[in-house]
Amino acid sequence: MKNYYEEKFESLFLKYGSEIAKEKIVQDLLYKSSQPKTESYKNKFDMFWQSNFIKLLTVDEVRKENYILALSQYIRYTITDKNIYINYLKLDIQSFILAVRYSGIILNSEHDSWGILKEISQEFDSEELCGFIQTATHLQLQYKHRLAVYEDIQNKLNISQITAMSFSSLYAYEYLVPNKDFFQLPYQFDPEEKNSAETVWKAFDEIVKFSKKNTKKLTDQSIGLALKNKLMPFLIGEGMTPLLQEQYELYKKLVAIKIEIINYKRNVLESFSFDKQVNYELKNSELIYTNTKDKKDNWSEKNSLLISYWLGIGTKKLLNSDVIYSIINTGHNLEANAVALSKAFAVKEQLEQVYGILDFSINQQKLDAYEIMIAMTLSQAHYLKDHIEKFIGFLPHAESNLHALTELTMHGFVIGENRMPFTFARQEDKIKRMSSWVKGSSNTVKKKKMEQILNFWTCDLYSEDHHSTFQQKPFYKIDNFVFQFPWLTAFQNVNTMMINYVRKLHKNRLELKSETDNIELNLAEKFKNAGFNVFCQYQPVDREVGEIDLIAICENHVIIVEVKSTYIKSSIQEIYEYRNFTLNKAAYQLSKKVEFVKNGFLNQFFENLDDVKIHSWIIDTTLEFDHEYFGDHLKVSLDEVIITSNCESEFMQKLVDEQFDIEKDEVKIDPIQFLESIEKNTFWSKQLDNYDHYMEKMLSRLAS
Repeated sequence: MKNYYEEKFESLFLKYGSEIAKEKIVQDLLYKSSQPKTESYKNKFDMFWQSNFIKLLTVDEVRKENYILALSQYIRYTITDKNIYINYLKLDIQSFILAVRYSGIILNSEHDSWGILKEISQEFDSEELCGFIQTATHLQLQYKHRLAVYEDIQNKLNISQITAMSFSSLYAYEYLVPNKDFFQLPYQFDPEEKNSAETVWKAFDEIVKFSKKNTKKLTDQSIGLALKNKLMPFLIGEGMTPLLQEQYELYKKLVAIKIEIINYKRNVLESFSFDKQVNYELKNSELIYTNTKDKKDNWSEKNSLLISYWLGIGTKKLLNSDVIYSIINTGHNLEANAVALSKAFAVKEQLEQVYGILDFSINQQKLDAYEIMIAMTLSQAHYLKDHIEKFIGFLPHAESNLHALTELTMHGFVIGENRMPFTFARQEDKIKRMSSWVKGSSNTVKKKKMEQILNFWTCDLYSEDHHSTFQQKPFYKIDNFVFQFPWLTAFQNVNTMMINYVRKLHKNRLELKSETDNIELNLAEKFKNAGFNVFCQYQPVDREVGEIDLIAICENHVIIVEVKSTYIKSSIQEIYEYRNFTLNKAAYQLSKKVEFVKNGFLNQFFENLDDVKIHSWIIDTTLEFDHEYFGDHLKVSLDEVIITSNCESEFMQKLVDEQFDIEKDEVKIDPIQFLESIEKNTFWSKQLDNYDHYMEKMLSRLAS
């Protein structure tokens, strides 16, 4: 009895011939949404690779990306048929090795597939395969060594979560403030390594979460005693002991090895696994690294420009709202408060316009996106102004960073405020203080709202499973106490934290379908306003084609759009999987839709289809692989489409000239000009050409 893929291949073979059938059948495996019944097979990859047509594969076919991806999934799911591996190896060793890398098993030295691969390397005479396995084994052993060093230091330290927070805060002020792009850190493995603040914060986060939990309920007295013994000796010099100094130095070593583990996993194991332009080779016990990547993707610059755009939009929203009156009488805090509220409006607008999030709901609890954001942005303004800027002010006359931190802490004691390197309060007290930031018919309503918001941003160190990171939940909670970190809150990217909160941490929310609908409807409105004849969420009679998110027609030009929405990627593996599965699948779906539009839709609008120009776009909420082609389909960012269609491509010049809030006469973009601007990458080319100028002007304004 033939399995699903064998039957499908036969029908494709009769229709297209062998070569195209082999191309289409692997696309079906990787990208078709509906799953075949696997019957006696372990999964669809097992079924596929045991099909009869696999014997027809040629060298050229196994070298193609889709077959390499298909084999990588087969390896990932630990299928034990060695003959399938050996037959692939006989055709092309390099493609087989790339499939092993793409499978991700290099990240897991205990994966069952390693046993099979090592058996094959003994049976199949190939220096190349043996060399690859030796290299992968060497990298895994190096990683295990780093983990063992970390565990050894962690066991020697054996500190509580409060002590870990104390040491993290001291470390942050000693080495991370003032803020800059990269840092040289004590005890780092590689003296040449450039470490970002975000990597250090990640190390702090993991160390705190996996440090020793208290066995007794936390009280003001127990926190005070911990700070007296573990923090204050560094600030006032009293009570310092050799043991405490040794503990802090050990903690610095723990941070260094944790950062090394994070960097090694990303830059070595993940790069070797998921980036084919990166290679490692073990020769005569020496590890040789090569990287053939020669193209810069400008992701950071583009992201920075978009944050500036949304901040400009947020500022306009603030100036046109009644909220502006709430901060008019805040004296010397006026500017900081205005920036904070503009940031909150900016994120709210970005969530609405780019991600389709109108009614904000987490775990079926409705929340106000703007009020959630002001809890963060006003905290950020406070910590920047009253902690970080004050600390930087003490630095020029201080003997060291810790001496400046002592000055800051003493300043806090004098004015009756907490200016310690990390802050803490009972949850009810924090709710009471922050409740004035939100609207409500009574103090009780305001406190209830603020309790929900505080819970939103807080990671309970005792009850959560740590799926969240500091990037999504930057506050910690132990028992009834909430802990906050001025140095983290002050510099956190609020746009990314909110986007990844809703799109990554809560990626399976019930509201996701309606939000995707909103994105498509908003996009359709943009195209209509630009002068296109628009069909949104079009349902072909042929269900195999699937819903077409957008068809836009102007003159003899037809744009067919597939919309994708996701979170901001932070790992090489996430980026790889997004490209090879999500975007490749989008291209696969779009090809079917283009074929339908050509053959079954356009004849009602055009008598002669020969002059019709088809443009197929994947419009996506992420900047990854921006302006690259997937098959015949151009992938562009939704932000770019929004900004271009709104005729706001000059926004950076207006920002640096302080004219962003000036109302302009309504301008409508020409639809053909809009289309050409997107396809020729006009918007980004101009922005990136002027990027250094824009940033220099912005920085000089901030400094004045």
